Amino acid sequence: MARLGLFLTIALTVVTLVFAGLMGQPGPLQAEADLNGFQRPLFALYFATSIADLAFIAGPENAALREHLMHLQALDKWFPLAYGGMAMAFFFALGVRGAKLAWLGLALAAATIGADWAENEVANRILADLDAGEDPTARLDAMWGHTWIKWGAIAGYAAVLAAIMALARRRLLAIFPALAAFGIGASYVAQADPAVFNWANQLLVPFMLTFPVAAVMYLRAKDESAEGDDESAGEGEA
Repeated sequence: MARLGLFLTIALTVVTLVFAGLMGQPGPLQAEADLNGFQRPLFALYFATSIADLAFIAGPENAALREHLMHLQALDKWFPLAYGGMAMAFFFALGVRGAKLAWLGLALAAATIGADWAENEVANRILADLDAGEDPTARLDAMWGHTWIKWGAIAGYAAVLAAIMALARRRLLAIFPALAAFGIGASYVAQADPAVFNWANQLLVPFMLTFPVAAVMYLRAKDESAEGDDESAGEGEA
C-alpha cells in the first residue's frame, strides 16, 4: 500500500504541473490591469477586501478578463484534487509505514480541497455579480475566510512534511516545506500584502516538488534501509 501511495504521488505531481501550467496562462487585458500588486488576477480576486479592489474586473470593459477568470475557476474545480491528492497520497504512504504524524498531514491536505472548493464557490458568485452589474461586497468577507482556511491548511501540512522529513534525518527535504509554511504565515500576518504574498507564493513550487522527490527517494531505498529509517526516526516519523 505504501508503494502504491508513492507511485500515486508521482502520477498526481504530473497532473498538478499540467493544471498549474493551464491556470498560469495570462488572460486578455491582464498586462494592462491593475492587479493591486499581485502577480495573477486570481490572487487579486481572492484577496480583495473592497469593491475598489475588484475594479480590474468590474464593468463591461473588463468582461473578457472576467470570462478568462471564469474559465480558470472551472479548471480550479479539479486542481485541488491534483495538488491535494498528491499530498494525501504521500502522507498515506508514510502513514502506513508507521509515521503517525503523516495522518495529520493527510487530514490537512483533505481540508485544503474542501476550502479551495468553498473559495471557488464564493469567487464564482462574485464574478456572476460583477457580470450582472451588482455589488458583491457582501461576499468578500466569506471569500477572505475560505481563502485563508485553504492557505492555513497548506501551511499546516507543509509544516507536517518538514517535521517528518527532519525527524527522519532527511533534513534537506525539510527546508522548502518549512520555508513555505513560514511564507504563508508571514503573508497572513501581513494581511496578504502583495509584496509578502508574491514572495511566499514562489516558495510553493519547490515545496510541492518535495513530494515527488521524497517519493522517489523512498521508492529507491531498499526495504532494509527504509525499515532502518523508520526505526531510527521513531514512532512519529517516516
